[in-house]
Amino acid sequence: VSSTFIGQGAGRYPTANSCVNDIVSLAKGDSTSLPFNPPNPDMEFVDDYDSVFYIRLKYSDKLGITRECGEVCEKYGVSIHSILQNPVTSRDDAAFVLITEKVPLASVKAVTEELESLEWCNGPPFYMPVLREDWSSSMVS
Repeated sequence: VSSTFIGQGAGRYPTANSCVNDIVSLAKGDSTSLPFNPPNPDMEFVDDYDSVFYIRLKYSDKLGITRECGEVCEKYGVSIHSILQNPVTSRDDAAFVLITEKVPLASVKAVTEELESLEWCNGPPFYMPVLREDWSSSMVS
């Protein structure tokens, strides 16, 4: 039996490592039919949680964007930890990042939905949780 996988992946070494780990697990007698640990009946899916979030916004540059972002975040109780903006090289295709304080995912979804509706926002904002609790202190040397 042969398989062909096409598309962007983790890279050849991480992929090879995963394949070897799977083969070793099977050789040791692992009969789990799932690719991860067996399901735990006491575990429940949670689609809202608190985390620090990374939010990337693409925009057409104009006056007042930072103020509008702050107002939308305030409306939904999202505190901004920091803003990163590189120098704007194209006024029609720029981007910046917001890092929030620890907030509920539902609030971030509400913020990004409203920001996307503003005239200067170019497409849906990208957001993801920052999983390391010590992320800010690990960046300071």
